[in-house]
Amino acid sequence: MRREPPSVDQPPIAAATLPELAQKLGIDARELAATVDAFNAACPAGAFKPLELDRLSTQPGYVPKKSNWARRIDKPPFLAFPIICGNCFTFGGLKVDTQARVINADGAVIPGLYAAGETIGLYYGTYAGATSVLRGAVFGRIAGLHATSRKS
Repeated sequence: MRREPPSVDQPPIAAATLPELAQKLGIDARELAATVDAFNAACPAGAFKPLELDRLSTQPGYVPKKSNWARRIDKPPFLAFPIICGNCFTFGGLKVDTQARVINADGAVIPGLYAAGETIGLYYGTYAGATSVLRGAVFGRIAGLHATSRKS
C-alpha cells in the first residue's frame, strides 16, 4: 500500500516516468536514468521495515553509502520535492561571557552589548544535536535579564 506524501508548503513534482520527471525538472533524462539505475543496482533485496534499522544498506562502492532503508526507486509515481538549504547554526561567532555580554578581541566586555542564539560562538568542531534552539532560549533569557537590570 502506497501512502500519500505529507502535506507540505510546496507540493512534490510528480511524473509517471523518469523521463517525464526529468523534463519537468529541466534536467537531462539520461543522467537521471543513469543515477537512478546505479542506485537501484546498489540496493539489496529484503523486507522494508520503516520503524526499525533494517540494515538494508547500499552495496559497497556506492557513494554516498546508505546504511538503512536502501529501497529501489522503480515504481511510479516518481516524486521530486522542492527543498532549500537551511543553516540552523554556525560554528564560531561572537564571544560572550556567562551573562551573555559580548567580549571584544582584547577580552573585555563591551558595555551594553549582548548576544544570544545563532550569533554567539558556542560550537567549535562539534555540535550536540538538538541544542541550537536551546542555546537561543537560555542565552536570550540571560541577556534580557542582564540588559533590563543594567544601569545606563
